[in-house]
Amino acid sequence: MSKTQWADKAEIPEVEPKSAPARSGAAAQGEEKPKLPPPQVLPIGVLETPGKDDPNELLKHRYLCRGGGMLVVGPTGVGKSSLAMQAGLCWAIGREFFGIIPARPLRSLLIQSENDHGDLAEMRDGVLRGLGFTDEERTAACANLLVATEDVRTAKEFCDDVLAPLLEAHKPDLLWIDPALAYLGGETNSQKDVGTFLRSGLNPLVHQHRCGVIVLHHTNKPPSGAEKPKWQAGDFAYLGSGSAEWANWPRAVLAVRSTGSHAIFELHAGKRGSRLQWVGADDERIFSRLIGHIKDGSIYWREVSKEELEDEKGASDEGRLRRRKPTMDEFMTLFPSSFRGEPRQALLSADQIKNLFHDRGWYRGFYRGICDEAEMAGKIEMARGEGRGGQVLRG
Repeated sequence: MSKTQWADKAEIPEVEPKSAPARSGAAAQGEEKPKLPPPQVLPIGVLETPGKDDPNELLKHRYLCRGGGMLVVGPTGVGKSSLAMQAGLCWAIGREFFGIIPARPLRSLLIQSENDHGDLAEMRDGVLRGLGFTDEERTAACANLLVATEDVRTAKEFCDDVLAPLLEAHKPDLLWIDPALAYLGGETNSQKDVGTFLRSGLNPLVHQHRCGVIVLHHTNKPPSGAEKPKWQAGDFAYLGSGSAEWANWPRAVLAVRSTGSHAIFELHAGKRGSRLQWVGADDERIFSRLIGHIKDGSIYWREVSKEELEDEKGASDEGRLRRRKPTMDEFMTLFPSSFRGEPRQALLSADQIKNLFHDRGWYRGFYRGICDEAEMAGKIEMARGEGRGGQVLRG
């Protein structure tokens, strides 16, 4: 009987509690957490090398197996949710996803918080139509990808009251969590909070239900220095925002990185990437691929060639170079020639000059050179300490 059928509390029948054995000491004061036995100890020689048809393998070549975790990390708003939708639908029918090959058709359960049903349907339709799924493939793919929206419960409550019953009911090969920070219930920079969620929350469930888990996570804010653009190889496993636990816990890490384009990105295999066995045009081992959004507005991802990226960058450079350098007379029109109150009202900061450059359609890179030229000619002067915070003004 549903709870809405009860008129009020008085109509709920009395049920006598079952008798429980007496408890003493600390156990009587609070519920004790069941203790797990120590792990099994085996001689190293008895371990068997996995065969070609390893039932524990989920993604070739043991890139991800049952009981393992994988992190997909990328900037916010880049399209990680649609990327996950495309991977789930492809793997649902045993189809590769940008060179990541499922061991067999995989059943996925996606727990997400950011997209409504309309968003999810648009992503689904974009992938099915864009990748040319047949009617039979559409039916199989949609039956093998289950979705649930949860945007209230976090941390232990999320694991105990959401994941545990859903995994028991649907028994997926892959559990997807999108995004991590919606369910962490703690500080992303805290090793304790992140480790508790991943190792004490997720690990027991994926081991118990013999599935793999893929967690979508955000990167840090774009770097202002030169450190991250120079990262190489396994460094990309640490692109996720917060504690190093985000990179240490998963068996595999995929990173979506910007190439400077709004439509083309790099998919980088930062951890266990060699197991994907990606090869380039000359049969050399590679660890990244170029992927991009469809330009007609459809929601799905596609493979992109280096030539296309170079063409797009070239078009951008060409547009920049088409911006002409202003004449000195044109440049001087940026500066006020009079003031009503204090003289400093006729002065401009460097940011103001750059913004005025941009508004006129001039390339900002010309600013410093012509500014220095105007100062050397005595047309403008610097007034140090006149601006807010002691900044340099010109006029």
